[in-house]
This record gives sequence, C-alpha cells and structure tokens, in this order.
Amino acid sequence: MIVRRLALFSVILCALTACGTRAHVVATNPELSLAPTCVTAVPVFADRNHVPYDYYEVALITGEGNSVYNGKGDLLKSIRVKAAAVGANGVVIDVLDATHATVKLIGAALGGKDAERKGRAIATWMPSDTARVREACGEQ
Repeated sequence: MIVRRLALFSVILCALTACGTRAHVVATNPELSLAPTCVTAVPVFADRNHVPYDYYEVALITGEGNSVYNGKGDLLKSIRVKAAAVGANGVVIDVLDATHATVKLIGAALGGKDAERKGRAIATWMPSDTARVREACGEQ
C-alpha cells in the first residue's frame, strides 16, 4: 500500500514538474529603461513586417517546455509574460518549433529532454503604441 502511494506521488510529481514552460531573457538594449507592462498589452507578431509601428528591440527571449504537456500557446504565454516584465509592448516571433511526434513520445516515455518545444522571440517597444498599452493595462 505504501509502495503504491509512493509510486503515485512520484508520477504526479514528475508530471507537474514536466508541465511548466521556462523562458530566459537577454537584454539587447540596456540603455533603454522601461516600466513593466501587462501581458494583455503584448501582442505577438509573426515577423518584422507585421509590426505596425517603428520599434526598438528590448530583449531576446527564449522559451522551452516539454512538448507532450505544453502547446505553442503555453510557450507564447511564457514569452509574453517575460516581455511584459521588461516593459515590451510587442514580441516578434523568430522561431517556434517542436521535435518530431515520434521523438516526443519516446522522449516523454523515457523521461528525456528529447520532447522539447522551443521558441525564440524579440521583445519590442513601440513608442507610438503607448496609449493602447495604458488602456490595456489600466484595468490590471
């Protein structure tokens, strides 16, 4: 009975720790000091051509998570949270990918890091978009 409980506890613990996404921020414009924004004020742009205003690059954000438990939406949310923390009001996606489906299943079954979903984005600050950011973050 105790062995079953310990086994169940370890399975739950492993599942919970594998579910999270992680993001890392590298400042690209340290002279630019911005107040944090909110996640709702950080839209995602597919590429540089879709950014509606002139912008400054604030940071390079990389994120990763287990692709068996995390979708692209989870990864994007993690990236947007980090972007808001550095004062960005947009992110431009550079890369969003995951390992092949078969590798994901084998990696998850073996507990390896082969089942990773990875992304990289550039956090941006658009000076012309500050009114929208104030409105989006005003309620939060």
